[in-house]
Amino acid sequence: MDTIERIREVELASDKAEKAAVVEADRIIAEAEDAAASLKVNLTKEAKAKADALVSDAQAKSDKILSDARTEADGEASSLRSETGAKKDAAIKLVLDDLTA
Repeated sequence: MDTIERIREVELASDKAEKAAVVEADRIIAEAEDAAASLKVNLTKEAKAKADALVSDAQAKSDKILSDARTEADGEASSLRSETGAKKDAAIKLVLDDLTA
């Protein structure tokens, strides 16, 4: 009977070790899943922050280009107004000169 008891003890110890290994494996898997989820969240936040920065930079560049274009257009319009005013005055003078001549 000693041998049979010894075999039973070994079987019980083996079962206990197997159950402990399954519990440990489940714990390791759960930790890995948590770490992966956390990593995914962090990478998503980083990617969103980078994308937001790129969009913000693009918007700033776009605003600058539009502002420069408006400034240039305003300058050209002002120049054309000045030229038109000068030509109008010259045309009026020519008409008056023709009428008085």
